[in-house]
Amino acid sequence: MVGVIYARYSEGPRQTDQSIEGQVADCMAFAKRNGIEVSEVYADRHISGKSIVGRYEFQRMLDDAARHQFDCVIVWKIDRFGRDRQDIALSKLKLKKAGVKLLYAEESVPEGPEGIILESVLEGIAEYYSADLRQKVLRGRRETLKKGKYCGGILPLGYRLDEDHRVVLDEATAPAIREAFRMYSTGSKIVECIAFLDFKGVHGRSGSVSKSAFGRMLRNEKYLGIFDVSGVELRAEPLIDEATFRICQELLPVKHFSPAGSDYLLSCKCYCGQCGSMLIGECGTGKSGKKFQYYKCGGKKRGGECSLKPAAKDELEQLILKATREDMLTDETVPMLVDEILRVQETDLADDPVKRLQSALDGCRKKQRNILRAIEETGAAGLAKRLAELEQEERDLSAEIKIAQVKRPRLTREDIEAWLSMFRSGDAEDPEFQKSLLETFVARCELYPDKVIVFYNISKKSKQKRELPWCSDGSRVLEESVLHPNTPLVLGDFIILLVPRAA
Repeated sequence: MVGVIYARYSEGPRQTDQSIEGQVADCMAFAKRNGIEVSEVYADRHISGKSIVGRYEFQRMLDDAARHQFDCVIVWKIDRFGRDRQDIALSKLKLKKAGVKLLYAEESVPEGPEGIILESVLEGIAEYYSADLRQKVLRGRRETLKKGKYCGGILPLGYRLDEDHRVVLDEATAPAIREAFRMYSTGSKIVECIAFLDFKGVHGRSGSVSKSAFGRMLRNEKYLGIFDVSGVELRAEPLIDEATFRICQELLPVKHFSPAGSDYLLSCKCYCGQCGSMLIGECGTGKSGKKFQYYKCGGKKRGGECSLKPAAKDELEQLILKATREDMLTDETVPMLVDEILRVQETDLADDPVKRLQSALDGCRKKQRNILRAIEETGAAGLAKRLAELEQEERDLSAEIKIAQVKRPRLTREDIEAWLSMFRSGDAEDPEFQKSLLETFVARCELYPDKVIVFYNISKKSKQKRELPWCSDGSRVLEESVLHPNTPLVLGDFIILLVPRAA
């Protein structure tokens, strides 16, 4: 898995680059423990996390995520990623759409667990408006594309846009890329092709072309001159002939399942209870050709001595999905969740800019009334200019209030109850529903030979975690279980561990 690190520190006399160094060191240690290859570090200095405005490294990281340059983003704690709930939700939505996971190096359960559920509600709202806006944007893009003009984002290396916004070959880089394809098709190694591109001065946005980036280039059908954007096919001059392109496809190694992919619902959430390593999604094929998918201890995969056996993917996921529905969507839990989410929202909105803007607007209107009264009483014509300025100020403040209200919507109890009801009535067999359920309510899982511990995004201790029985060989879940006679009953502290009934 390829990951990047994002670090940030705010303004202040005591804030120095030592803060960045400390965050990066902890994130690097986390990456090493979990077998994540760190490809880049993004760092914003002397800037608050209350907004993404001015956080140029953060925005560059989101742009690179959209270009699928990595699988996950590691931050020290959630407050390094951001401090504004709406910005966090929107940024996480962008990462999710790019298939990128957000990981915390120093928080197994991010602070303010119900806040994670609130972010999911805001994500859902943002996704709805994003989808609605996307439909409107796509209509305009399709009309532009029909005219032969490109509007599909970053072009592959070797192409550029001319003055009419049409896709044409970039004569400065196209010959070198064509030769690199030919080299690979005739047996050259990827590192040799990259060295040739480097020698010719062909670089990506962050420097020399990496192995993974060159692999994506070899698979990119746009080099055949076919640009399919928003359902509209746009043709350009092919940079690579089809015969060479197909030979490259045959020579490329088979692409394995990505552990960060959506196929593994517990990716980046499930950890080995024995050594603490992240579980990695893997697959294999039996003699009959049947495909087997499972979760394996990352530490063991990297040569460690951990004894945890692989867990069957479907059985482990279904066990945790079932427990989550039973624990989080009950008549008792949902009202309590709504109360906690509303409390988190009120805390977040304590410094709501709408209040400040509304106070300024009220003051502006009061000044206008005073001036009108003075004009009526004294007929002072000189006050008319000041009145016009205040009227313009009123219009500006009203516009700012509308923008702030859109950016930080105040959710009602009914809004949150409606959102949670979607999970109660959702299709348990739908992969997208399953993914949303786990992302919203499950903070972390720990797998042991005889149990699974599920940590939920909830602060009430009696509901914080659930311990589930699990077969040590990972072959099946033990359905029949009883309370162990030696387990102490501590209500309000943890869910009692269930163990297998003796044979």
